[in-house]
Amino acid sequence: MLLEARLLDERREGKAEGRVEGKAEEKNTIAKLMLAKGCYSLQEISELTKLSINDIEKLEKEMHATE
Repeated sequence: MLLEARLLDERREGKAEGRVEGKAEEKNTIAKLMLAKGCYSLQEISELTKLSINDIEKLEKEMHATE
């Protein structure tokens, strides 16, 4: 019984972590699309995605590094 409860807790934690990671990836994808459009300021992207300016600048550098 204790093992089952522990496994259930771990499964719930895993699902929660997956949702958090998925949301973060979605924000990054949206920010990259906005950067690629070239018509949004870093401030606008930050306001809309809730990412920091620093994080957006890192994404921008990553995008240019892979071109």
